[in-house]
Amino acid sequence: MSPEDQKKWEEEEMGQKVSFEQCHIDPAPFQLVERTSLLKVHSIFSLVGVNHAYVTAIGRLVGVVGLKELRKAIENSNSGIVQSQPHLSTSSTQQVLTPDGTPTETPSHPNSMSSTADKS
Repeated sequence: MSPEDQKKWEEEEMGQKVSFEQCHIDPAPFQLVERTSLLKVHSIFSLVGVNHAYVTAIGRLVGVVGLKELRKAIENSNSGIVQSQPHLSTSSTQQVLTPDGTPTETPSHPNSMSSTADKS
């Protein structure tokens, strides 16, 4: 498929209506605020039995944390490894991308769940 044909196909696909009737959409998804501690997140995941949660800041979605990432963050926290992934931070500083895409270090609450995908 040529790039022109692909672009035309993509535009046609994007122009079609989507039916969500067969999709299960949770009307009340599980949410966490971005400064929730690892201990508290772990307790909530264990007690409620969720596999992922949406991370919000002032009601705006800033990230998603899953059970797999939570386990890895706890392991890293317990072993003293500083997490460098932008969606989950367990260090006293976190790396944030500025609007021009340059990484910069900013203070973070220790052992907190943070998303740095979009801080605007």
